[in-house]
Amino acid sequence: MTKVRSVRRRTAATPPLIDPIDAWFTSRGWTPFAFQREVWEAYARGESGLIHAATGTGKTYAAWLGPVAEALHEAATATGSMTSFTNTAERPARAKPAQSPRASIRNAADKLRVLWITPLRALAADTERALLEPVHAFGLPWTVESRTGDTKASLRQKQRDRLPTALVTTPESLTLLLCRPDHAELFSNL
Repeated sequence: MTKVRSVRRRTAATPPLIDPIDAWFTSRGWTPFAFQREVWEAYARGESGLIHAATGTGKTYAAWLGPVAEALHEAATATGSMTSFTNTAERPARAKPAQSPRASIRNAADKLRVLWITPLRALAADTERALLEPVHAFGLPWTVESRTGDTKASLRQKQRDRLPTALVTTPESLTLLLCRPDHAELFSNL
């Protein structure tokens, strides 16, 4: 049994649910569950809530695709049109960066928008991979990374300078981020 309970509304204008989410599901041979659509629609209305469903029933994409749809809506509003990208081969080519590709992507990506807290660091890598799939498919200018006790020092250093657009982390690692003097700035775009 799946339950979605709305607990509050955002004050900003809420974007409509965007059709490319359905097209992406179709391209993978999937059909969204009713509870996933309910979550996406609740998110688009500015609501937040709790998703309670059995393991393997699609909770990750129920929660994740609301922010993805919001970003697609923002891109469509900024450009005046919406292009549906159903796989990475259909994405438009981007100009070559002047600096290293990874540094360029990190600097061009949106600031931290989504904070994904997982109870176990063992789940972080799988969650990160799942979140990256639609980001790549839609060509969003987002970075998705994890930060746990297992994160390499070099990546932690990069994250000190700039967090990814979506950060998958554990409660312990989040506590360390909240202890930073600049924590209000770090989380200002969530």
